[in-house]
Amino acid sequence: MYEFDWSSIVPSLPYLLDGLVITLKITVTAVVIGILWGTMLAVMRLSSFAPVSWFAKAYVNVFRSIPLVMVLLWFYLIVPGFLQNVLGLSPKNDIRLISAMVAFSMFEAAYYSEIIRAGIQSISRGQSSAALALGMTHWQSMKLIILPQAFRAMVPLLLT
Repeated sequence: MYEFDWSSIVPSLPYLLDGLVITLKITVTAVVIGILWGTMLAVMRLSSFAPVSWFAKAYVNVFRSIPLVMVLLWFYLIVPGFLQNVLGLSPKNDIRLISAMVAFSMFEAAYYSEIIRAGIQSISRGQSSAALALGMTHWQSMKLIILPQAFRAMVPLLLT
């Protein structure tokens, strides 16, 4: 019977733990920024102002139709140069990590946007009508009534 040789893993353990920390940083950043940007995109997509809705629709369609590997390559090759030239960041900063966080965040935001949009549309129109009847603005009703109910319905989809 074959026995696994742990002696080959132990010397690499510090590198594996460093990789785990970097992976967790990228994941947490992508989820938080993706949900926030995805929520804004979903609200923009449901907007009655056509240019805002078109922008959100185009953004979601573009990022959902491009493979993640392509987005990662673009951001790995383009964003570091952009950050160095436009924002004046020095090469000392770990721009590769920042570009990975931005790429994953923007990519995930497109998917979260569709989940959040569906969640918002699943809430009865009577809820927003009641909020408007109480004197709330559209944004107050979205923030205080619609989004909390929608997020409760979306939790299972957001966690997959």
